[in-house]
Amino acid sequence: MISMQQSQGIAIGLILLAVVVGCVSEPAKQSIAESSATTSLPESAVASEISQPAQSNTPIAASKESTTTVEPSVGTNLNTGVATSADEEIIVDGKKLSLPKITGSVSPRDDRYHDTDNNAIVVLQSPTKAMAEFPRDRRNEVDWVKTLEQGHIEPRADLRGESQMVTMDMDIIMKNTQFMPWVRFPHIAHTKWLACENCHPKIFLPKENANPISMNKVLRGEYCGVCHDKVAFSLFICERCHSVPHEGSGPAWWKDGAS
Repeated sequence: MISMQQSQGIAIGLILLAVVVGCVSEPAKQSIAESSATTSLPESAVASEISQPAQSNTPIAASKESTTTVEPSVGTNLNTGVATSADEEIIVDGKKLSLPKITGSVSPRDDRYHDTDNNAIVVLQSPTKAMAEFPRDRRNEVDWVKTLEQGHIEPRADLRGESQMVTMDMDIIMKNTQFMPWVRFPHIAHTKWLACENCHPKIFLPKENANPISMNKVLRGEYCGVCHDKVAFSLFICERCHSVPHEGSGPAWWKDGAS
């Protein structure tokens, strides 16, 4: 059963449709106009609305005298892609750079990693260009271990690059993995650009059997999950960690010829 209110709603909808296609009688049109007039805006409000330009999501073309739309580069607001007029030009490593007239950089996103009060973000090279030649993994994400091994980057032990990284070549095999291959944690791949204090003792206690690691905890951002899936490779490239097959796990499916 249709209620009286629903019936009235349907009737009004049909009448409005008829008005649009011009199929309603003049008395009906007048009745609709009178009922809508009771809820219309005052003339002053209508005039005010007309006098204000309509809001639009379409960017307004910039004048040649003030700004020019360009691809994000030096002196460009990374959010808008619009170049700003420069205070001065400087030479860095033989390259001419323009310092934009801004009081602080706008981060591409609120990610807690970019310093939004520092103009370096518009002076330094765009990450998409800087990492264009870096090797990728099967998820098309940067393979940072290969990037380091191939010499694309050279991490510094200190700000001035005056000291050397202290590396440690020791693997830890974690065997509590059920039917998955065991996990091999290589210290060498981490200590080539991280100090021991980055992980110990806050994330991992440097003591045998003192860290009850589980995939649930890692996926929640604990232990390995502090970095992985954020600034290190994805947690869903399982074979990068689960790399030691055992009798209960079957062969290494990620290697050529494995069956």
